[in-house]
Amino acid sequence: MFSARLNLLGTFEFFNAETGQKIKLAYTKLILLLTYLALEPRAHTRESLADLLWPELGAQDAKANLRRALFNLQQAFVQAKLEKTLVYVDRSIIHLAKERFWVDVDEFENWEKIDCIKLTDQQLGLYRGPLLDGIFPAGERLANWLQLRRAQCEQKNISLLEHAIALQANAGEFDVVERRCRQLISVDFLNELGHSRLMHMYLEMGNQAAARKIYDSYCSMTRQHLGTSPPKEITSLFDKSAYQPPAIIQAASANPVSGKFPTPGTRREYRLVSILYVELFPLVKCDQEAWLRTSTAVIVRLRGVLSKYCGTFRQQSNSVVIAYFGYPVANEFITEWSLAAGLAIRQFIEEEFRHVGIRSAVHADIMMTGPGYTLPDILGECTTIARNLAESARMGALLASEETRHGMASLFDMKSVNDAPHKAFEVHALREPYSAPFDSFLPGCSTFVGRADELHALDLAWEKASVGGGACVQLIGEAGVGKSRLIGEFLGTKNTQLGNAHCVRFHIDNLLSPLHPVLALVRSLEEALGSTRSDESIASASAGALPKTISIDSSESTLLSRFPKTHEENIRGYSILEREKLFSAIAGGLKVSQKGSLAILVFEDVQWADHVSLDFIAWLREKESSLGIFLIITCRKRPKTSGPALGPGIVMDIKPLDMAAATSMALQFPQFIEATPARQSHLLKMADGIPLFLERLLQTPNPEVHFTCPKSLRNLLMEGIDMLGEIRLVLCHAACIGFQFGLHVLAEIESVSLHICRQWMKTLIASGLIVEKPEAGQFQFRRRLVREVAYSMLTLEERQQIHARVARSNQAASACPQ
Repeated sequence: MFSARLNLLGTFEFFNAETGQKIKLAYTKLILLLTYLALEPRAHTRESLADLLWPELGAQDAKANLRRALFNLQQAFVQAKLEKTLVYVDRSIIHLAKERFWVDVDEFENWEKIDCIKLTDQQLGLYRGPLLDGIFPAGERLANWLQLRRAQCEQKNISLLEHAIALQANAGEFDVVERRCRQLISVDFLNELGHSRLMHMYLEMGNQAAARKIYDSYCSMTRQHLGTSPPKEITSLFDKSAYQPPAIIQAASANPVSGKFPTPGTRREYRLVSILYVELFPLVKCDQEAWLRTSTAVIVRLRGVLSKYCGTFRQQSNSVVIAYFGYPVANEFITEWSLAAGLAIRQFIEEEFRHVGIRSAVHADIMMTGPGYTLPDILGECTTIARNLAESARMGALLASEETRHGMASLFDMKSVNDAPHKAFEVHALREPYSAPFDSFLPGCSTFVGRADELHALDLAWEKASVGGGACVQLIGEAGVGKSRLIGEFLGTKNTQLGNAHCVRFHIDNLLSPLHPVLALVRSLEEALGSTRSDESIASASAGALPKTISIDSSESTLLSRFPKTHEENIRGYSILEREKLFSAIAGGLKVSQKGSLAILVFEDVQWADHVSLDFIAWLREKESSLGIFLIITCRKRPKTSGPALGPGIVMDIKPLDMAAATSMALQFPQFIEATPARQSHLLKMADGIPLFLERLLQTPNPEVHFTCPKSLRNLLMEGIDMLGEIRLVLCHAACIGFQFGLHVLAEIESVSLHICRQWMKTLIASGLIVEKPEAGQFQFRRRLVREVAYSMLTLEERQQIHARVARSNQAASACPQ
């Protein structure tokens, strides 16, 4: 693990990561030298460093200063009980042992948008101020480098603040929104989102004077510094005699691209939303004022739970709360999160508010969102179904509609309810989905097809592991492409004992729960062995997934029990000694179950693994030969930065099935055999060779005339569309043109220049949703179902308008002489 910690954002701080001892460096050039080596992790020549740090001196004097600086730096390491080898020095080359340093800038800059308030706040907490605040190098090259890195970090901080504002506005945390907006304005005084969000919030609260004051200040600053007036979207707020509440700002704002976009609040769209309806009532007789105080306390806690699960909060009264999942940003886990949030709310009310009763229900369906709503339509059919279910539920029950249950039965314990006004199921508990034995990979109803090359590559890796004592294989591919099924087919061909193959499935929730699924694996190993040894129970962790029994000593038990919470509260983490002891304790079960043969460990979806779990995987890779482990890792995309856990090894990119293999798979489904040839061809095209898409398309009844994307896939695909921000509307309009579309037609529809349209295309290509064709100015959707989802987001009126524009564009093109 890390030996040292560097805090470079704000005032410079340098710590021994194991002891927490603060290390002082004698002078500024030492700080600049260490910072440069940390942020530019490559081998540097002595000449280049000397010239960078002491440009005003001759070559010999500069090199002499560099020698003294390196000596002083290594002495500071030694005094802090760190190894001198943390900085490698020879006669010509100098570099830092970067893998031994935790650097806050790296953690901060590697952030990706995740719709979780807690994770976003953690990232914002890393930014304590400008990079190396208060340090201004004299040399021009070094000063320019530092200024560029400062600007990059400041821009990342602004993006994080904008994302946090959108998330917290959706959650209804207006006090936090106000603080974040003012924080954003303090670092970017002309920031449009910070000012407009404050104005919107004050207007919604009825505080016209405060909104007008911010507006006047913003107008003055834009005229003074930019020579222009504020955007029309802001001025229109105060041009109207009566204020109309705008729609919530899109949570997933993309990088700004110049051009003409319709205002998000002026259009409607269809979205798949999961609705949690919660009704509270007193269990003891009390007056109205006492109930108001009690329900207010409950709702404060309830909002915190909804924030954790990315639910958009809406309070209807002091007894009714509605939460929306999947609005304004889609996520493939919205149904699961809505049910998990309902269970969590029920649990804390039972534990903390014993005099409060609760009835709740969840319903998921496609609904209209659009202007005039702070949230989706409160009085719509979907919300009505959720309300009717909740009102019919017994006290303490959480009901889920039949539409919600689809795909959730394996994750939650549910039982059918007979007397509900809508077909429903009572949700009892969340099952543990994160660890599974090898037999969970075994094929189900369909026979495995294709993948001959991939199976051959895995065979070669197995032979290497058998000879060398261990090996690691990474399978990289998009969701649903068949990574898990490939693993199951491969391992099914090997003469392995089922107890010697285990799987850890990471989940997006694990980003907040260090080692959660890894410790669940330890429990599954002990259960597989039928262990009846130690009765020592390890204390429950925050995630509740620590093993019940394991053969380790009391100190290791204490370490395991306190570790997840300690690591979450203290970002410094743990020492190398603790790391070795902790991971050795976890691997203890592996050594017992191994019995002289290879132990097979599968880590699925490591894109959602927390840093500690990734470090455990790295530790396993270091010791794979001595432990006798055949390690298989799956991930949806290549990591941005390579590390020991996901670094070079045997890497396989899993591609979609070819048409022959996809047809062979489809012929195993009676729905495909019974379909007409035209229908069969259409289904194969829509699946694009993705096994998951093909299975869901065949399992979902679809009319012959009007094809729709299965609900079970909609939010998986829509999540990528929402991450585009306002540019997603361009994607929706392109979907109206067709699966393939031309740049000139799209530019004419959007009424923008070809240059601006090309900028949009670069953003869409970078998102992975669009690909460029060999023909000049021609593009197509990467997946046909993405086009279907983008098209279905538009209202009928919008589609008709775009189709009319396309027709006019085509007529004009045909009328022009060639």
